Amino acid sequence: MLADEFVELDNEPEQIDPEALATLREPTLYLSSLTEQQRSEFATERVEELSIRETEFENVARVDLDEDMAVGRIGQAGEAVDPPNRKAGFEHEFDPYLPDDDGMRYHPKIGTPRSHEPLRRRDGESVTPHYVLGSDDRQVFVPDGYPWRCIGKIYAWTDPSGGPAWSGTGALVGRNVVLTASHVVPWDSDPWMMRFVPAYWDGSSRLGGSVDSYVQAYRGYENHSQGDDMAVLKLYTPLGDTFGYFGYKTYHDSWEDGDYWTKVGYPGAVASGQRPSRVTWYPIIDDDNDGAGVELEYRADSSGGGSGGPVFGWWSGSPYVVGTHSGGEEEYHFPWKIAKHNVSAGGGSLSNLIGWGRSNW
Repeated sequence: MLADEFVELDNEPEQIDPEALATLREPTLYLSSLTEQQRSEFATERVEELSIRETEFENVARVDLDEDMAVGRIGQAGEAVDPPNRKAGFEHEFDPYLPDDDGMRYHPKIGTPRSHEPLRRRDGESVTPHYVLGSDDRQVFVPDGYPWRCIGKIYAWTDPSGGPAWSGTGALVGRNVVLTASHVVPWDSDPWMMRFVPAYWDGSSRLGGSVDSYVQAYRGYENHSQGDDMAVLKLYTPLGDTFGYFGYKTYHDSWEDGDYWTKVGYPGAVASGQRPSRVTWYPIIDDDNDGAGVELEYRADSSGGGSGGPVFGWWSGSPYVVGTHSGGEEEYHFPWKIAKHNVSAGGGSLSNLIGWGRSNW
């Protein structure tokens, strides 16, 4: 769908199922054991033994946790699998889902703008920096309505007893499946924890302060490069049933240089990572085979925190993801010319992951 066709589409009224939304908005506190032995023995009795104490402030109580306990839901499983053979068959397309009687928000309301350890891949290699190329074209928006509410902020813990080690971006691509970059996942950490907050805005979800989900499991590729820097996450709570999720199409090189694409993320350089920003109607200028995936190259601006954000287009008025943002890349051209651009991971390896997640989770 071209930009001229898209701007003619009208927003439809949003009508989320009030009962489902009320259930997701119920405040819930999760407690997890940090030791493997006690995880299997973790029971209601231990929680009942916790002491609740008064404080000097009215209507405020204090709960003292044991040293081996953390607030949140510990992840249960992580898997790095061999990348698929390029010639192996896979589904080229998965449909999006919009709950019945809900509305499509083609044009979100424009918002106003407002350091963590550098991210490293699982093999220890630092992630290639992202680039702002020329003037910064990223636009802050309010994540109300479908599909914008399906994009959210991801927090990752390598030590659940403390604060998150880093953050990134992800998007719902199934009822309980989130797509993100592989380097956002806390590989080789045990215990580990991840949390997905859809429609994140200034510290919580626009859908309700308690609307989020911890991650139960993740799956990505062994020894990934930038072209297959991708992972899918299994949520404890199937948020997609209530809010919908993106479809997916396998990128085709006939789409090169077409101004079709939108990229969304929570980069720290824009609104301190507290509000989403987007770049719209830009072209993918090249696609290169890399690892088991395909590097989709573009000059749309990005910076740290935007990793894992969806790159998507519109077909017949519906949103389909073609890649997940990875980082930046420099290419050297003889004799001394250096070309800088940003890159997302896509191709058949991404459809393979999404299809596996939808079928098995």
